[in-house]
Amino acid sequence: MLNLSKLHPIGIGTYQLDLENPEKTLQALLHSVSKGQNFMSTSLLYDSGKVVDFLAQFFQKVKREDIFLTCHLEPYIEKKEDIEKQLDEYLRKMKIDYVDSLQVHVSYASKIPLLETYEEINQLVQKGKVRFLSVSNATLEELKQLQEYFSIFSFEGVYNLECKYYENVGLLDFCKEKNIQFVCYQAIRRNNIAKMNYPFLAEMARKYDKTQNQILLNWIVKEKGVNVLIKTNTIQNINSNLEALDFAMEKEDLKILNDFQDERFNQIEIDWKNQGGVTIDKLASQFKIEEC
Repeated sequence: MLNLSKLHPIGIGTYQLDLENPEKTLQALLHSVSKGQNFMSTSLLYDSGKVVDFLAQFFQKVKREDIFLTCHLEPYIEKKEDIEKQLDEYLRKMKIDYVDSLQVHVSYASKIPLLETYEEINQLVQKGKVRFLSVSNATLEELKQLQEYFSIFSFEGVYNLECKYYENVGLLDFCKEKNIQFVCYQAIRRNNIAKMNYPFLAEMARKYDKTQNQILLNWIVKEKGVNVLIKTNTIQNINSNLEALDFAMEKEDLKILNDFQDERFNQIEIDWKNQGGVTIDKLASQFKIEEC
């Protein structure tokens, strides 16, 4: 099994993988692994299950024990039995016999109490189908409750330069205190942060001879201690992402990045029950560049 201390801080995101060019995408994924990336997260909802189907090809080309795989439980858990049924679908589609980490994608995905949901996931750990329990897109109070009863390996949530919700509410600090690895998605907001072309970010890119996205990835991983999930369909972009870790920034630049956030995100009231508002998993998708 993969040593947890060896997890690469830049994980392989699988949302919106290019399935129209499967051979090119597969080669890109294998290139990621050859460069040391060994953490992957996926969901049955991505492209209506086609991404998970595609990953069966990937796992035929790599050693299963060399990849740390996180899977999400999605919004059709109505009874306890649905949890193992959903896990078995992952295992069947990818032709593997275990996942490293299993997490509820967002709290409203389960119609049964969250604590009972995780009791069932813990039973799957006992069966050897799952190695670790993780949490995703939950409130700080929910994470605290789960952490009281279970050993939580990681928390997956939104975090980037503009949108620092989980830092503002103290969840990042809680994760550090309890040795829970925070894994962020939308670290570069699908290139929307770079499109904003903030003067301070553009100046840092010139100063360090890096792209703005490389500045952002370097800051999140090396300064904030946060792991990143980022999807890439090309070898060129994979190399560029990995090169984000090969330089150090000065303290005054780090302070600028630490202090900045877009207050528009802070004005949004999160819809935790999915009643028609902005849910936490959709938060970073607000305020796209074409709307600014």
